[in-house]
Amino acid sequence: MINWTFSRFPESPPLRTTQLLERFFSIAEIEENQKYKIPKRQSEWLASRLLAKRLVQKIIASDSPLPLKSITIQKESSGVPFVVVEGMGRVGWLSISHTRGGVLAAFSQINSIRFGVDIEFIDPRPLEIFADYFTVAEIAWLSTLDEQEKDVCSNLVWSAKEAFLKAIEKGLQMDTRKINIHPPDVCSQSKGWNAIDFSVEGNRLLDWQLLFSLNHDYMMTICLPAVQKSQLIELELTSAFD
Repeated sequence: MINWTFSRFPESPPLRTTQLLERFFSIAEIEENQKYKIPKRQSEWLASRLLAKRLVQKIIASDSPLPLKSITIQKESSGVPFVVVEGMGRVGWLSISHTRGGVLAAFSQINSIRFGVDIEFIDPRPLEIFADYFTVAEIAWLSTLDEQEKDVCSNLVWSAKEAFLKAIEKGLQMDTRKINIHPPDVCSQSKGWNAIDFSVEGNRLLDWQLLFSLNHDYMMTICLPAVQKSQLIELELTSAFD
């Protein structure tokens, strides 16, 4: 089972940042936050980590409450995040993404289930900026769309590539043009998660699936094992700073 949640947050740090850090974060996490010198980046880090901690807390806490400070989010050298719980050690599998006041987090207690999530704010972007990242087929398809649909679909293409690369733990080490996102019937579907076909170096990967969902001004994607779609569960949590 994969549990996910989405939240919005103010892009400027809350006035009580110091209190939030001291109350809910370890010394190592506080040191990581302080590496970011730009207030906006500090706010993004804080919001994404708080929401992820609350998601983990909601899932693994049983009869007794689990303090947020006992949950730490660390990173592999590759940048992949992982969860350590005091008294339990490393648990489950976590993926986080944030952008422009929105954060998406997903967690499974089963460490063997790999997946990746990504979220993009739907901004108008000229196709020229994607020339080094999108395939010729993707550019040709996007060029046929009207401006509004092109903005939505181009963000879908980029987000889907990011989610897949997170799921296979590659990040941007892999040339994104090796991944080809096939045109869906429509990008602007707003209810639930919708499947989108894709191929890697010309081959369809039967072990993986890509899903997308439009949430107001955000495009959300998740790449997960093909057998897991029926076990993708949304958890409604309080917003990151509440």
